[in-house]
Amino acid sequence: MEKQSIKNTSSSSWIRGSCIGRGCFGTVSKAVSKIDGGVFAVKSIDLATCLPHQAESLESEIGILRSLKSYPHIVRFLGDDVSREGTTSFRNLHLEYLPEGDVANGGGVVTEETLLRRYVWCLVSALRHVHANGIVHCDVKSKNVLVFNGGSSVKLADFGSAIELEKQETAVVAPRGSPLWMAPEVIRREYQGPESDVWSLGCTVIEMLTGKPAWEDQGFDSLSRIGFSNELPFIPARLSELGRDFVSKCLKRDRSQRWSCDQLLQHPFLCQEDHYSFFFTESSPRCVLDWDNSDFEEEEESDVSRIESTVSTMARMSKLATAGGANWESNGWIEVRSDDASEELEEKWEYPVLARAESELSTSSEATVASSGNDESTSVMTCELLVMLLLLVLVVENIQIYATFYTSIVIIIRILYCDYLHRHNKKKFAKICLFYSQP
Repeated sequence: MEKQSIKNTSSSSWIRGSCIGRGCFGTVSKAVSKIDGGVFAVKSIDLATCLPHQAESLESEIGILRSLKSYPHIVRFLGDDVSREGTTSFRNLHLEYLPEGDVANGGGVVTEETLLRRYVWCLVSALRHVHANGIVHCDVKSKNVLVFNGGSSVKLADFGSAIELEKQETAVVAPRGSPLWMAPEVIRREYQGPESDVWSLGCTVIEMLTGKPAWEDQGFDSLSRIGFSNELPFIPARLSELGRDFVSKCLKRDRSQRWSCDQLLQHPFLCQEDHYSFFFTESSPRCVLDWDNSDFEEEEESDVSRIESTVSTMARMSKLATAGGANWESNGWIEVRSDDASEELEEKWEYPVLARAESELSTSSEATVASSGNDESTSVMTCELLVMLLLLVLVVENIQIYATFYTSIVIIIRILYCDYLHRHNKKKFAKICLFYSQP
């Protein structure tokens, strides 16, 4: 559903449904539009009973989401309004509805590392967009990571704790977010910025792996360990070496040593080739031969082109079985649809084969006795037919033709010629025997 900035409208245009979430800054309900039947989520506070900081938080979230451009991995802002339902007035934020819930649902354990990389890539990409717009999320955790697209991707949600960097005071910082995901400098009330989100991201990765917060909840003792000790969260051993290195780049106690989101997106953990496959319906070719069936051609291939492609592939595979191997360099390829290339190919294969055939014929002729006029005529006609067949094949194929095919032609020529010589010599031998047997 595409909904644009709904401001200052009453609830007469939509119907509030069941409550799907509740937090310290309000409730989230499912809603249905009376106009087009579209389903969306509504985050609301009761204007009569809410605390001042709750109203400020919702207004801040509305302003931040309105200022952010739409981004694929951030829950989409649809608009806001004030509604009167019975005797109660509500301030409402309209958001994209994602029915699959958050990553923390059902234990929140991501068992496959490939899927974990996808989720982490989406989060880092979303945070980079947020930080580039001068905003700090301040509450990155699994409950604020919503799943969509059949569980193959995620979106960052809940900007209720988010702040704009330029409005942050340089003196004492009021910590925002969830304590067990806060960075050490936030616990110490020194600073809260993009680096703090990166620390929370590292804790969230561990949470997605284990289904539990990175730090055990021990009240004040936990806050002391996070903010004032040299301890780091335990990274599960089942995570790959690249994954552990990625998390370690996020969980540097010195925020100046933490990687930025731009750097994290270049980390090998997120740059592995199979990570990008979920954005496409077709897989990338695994070898050069796979390009023969690629869909990158703008025009549909003809039957002849497909046959040529198959012949080309078979030729390269055949060359791999020879002692010399195939030449995979660019200068070893011949342009398929070029007339010049076809002529060059004919020169390359036609003349050596014909020369070899003629050499075999002449050598064999010199070693034998001249045959009768009728036999010579038959031999010439046979050779002419074979040469015509060879030229006909060259014209039909008109592209890359591999040596194995023409070697077979030469072998056929030699077999036919040897058979001819054998029959001819038998006739001549019979004549000689008849001659000497006469009195």
